[in-house]
Amino acid sequence: MKSKLLVLMTSLLFTFNIFAGVSVSPVQMFIENPNKQKSTTLTLESVDETEKRVFEVKVFKWTQNAQGENVLEPDNNIIINPKNFILQPNKRQAIRVGFTPSIAATLNTKTEEAWRIVIDEITPIGNQTMVKFLVNFNLPVFVGKKDDVKVNFEVQNNKLVLNNLANSHVQVTKLKILDEQKKVVFSSETMAYVLAKQKMFYDLDNVDLTNVKKYNVVLETNNSKKAIEMKLFS
Repeated sequence: MKSKLLVLMTSLLFTFNIFAGVSVSPVQMFIENPNKQKSTTLTLESVDETEKRVFEVKVFKWTQNAQGENVLEPDNNIIINPKNFILQPNKRQAIRVGFTPSIAATLNTKTEEAWRIVIDEITPIGNQTMVKFLVNFNLPVFVGKKDDVKVNFEVQNNKLVLNNLANSHVQVTKLKILDEQKKVVFSSETMAYVLAKQKMFYDLDNVDLTNVKKYNVVLETNNSKKAIEMKLFS
C-alpha cells in the first residue's frame, strides 16, 4: 500500500538557522523607524540539496494576552515580496519584508510592535511512497525603537510573574531564583519572548517561597552581556 509521511516542523517562538537542507538568515528582523527604513530582507538558501522546494510566505500580527500566551492574527499591513517562490537546489532566495509609506506613517514607534513571518514549504505532488520533511520557518519582525531591559518580578498563585516594563520585547534565555545562601531553588532554561508591556508566567510547582523578599531572581537575555540579578518582591 502506498503511503506518504509528511512532517511539518513548526515553532511559534524560535526557529533553527538551518534545517533539512534549508537555511534562513537572519532569524530575527528589526525595523527601528519604518518612516526611514521601510523594509528589510531575509534570505532562504538551499544547502547541499538535489531537489527544488516550493514555499509560501504568510504574515501574522503578533501579540500576547493577559496569560502570556502568544496570539497570531493574519495581517496584510506588512508587504512580502515574493509571497510564493521556488527554491532551486543550492540557490538563494531573497524575501523583502516591509511597509508601504501610508502604513509606515500610521505606526507608533514609541512602543515596539511585533509580527511573525511564516515560511511554509508546500506539500509536494508526485511520488506517493516518499518520505518528505516539510520545512517551516517562523521568524519575528520587531518594529520600533529598542529599549533597555526593564523588568520586575512578583509571585501570584504559586507562579513567578515576569513583568516587562520596557517599550520593547525581552528575549529570555535563562532564569533562576536564589535563596539567601545563593542556592538555586528554581531554574528555567526555556527561551521565550516577552513582548512590550507584557508578562510571562513560570509555574513554581513545589517550590516553597516562604518569604519572597529573601530571594533574588537572576535573569539572562539575548542582549545581556551578563546576567541581571534583582530582588524578588511579593
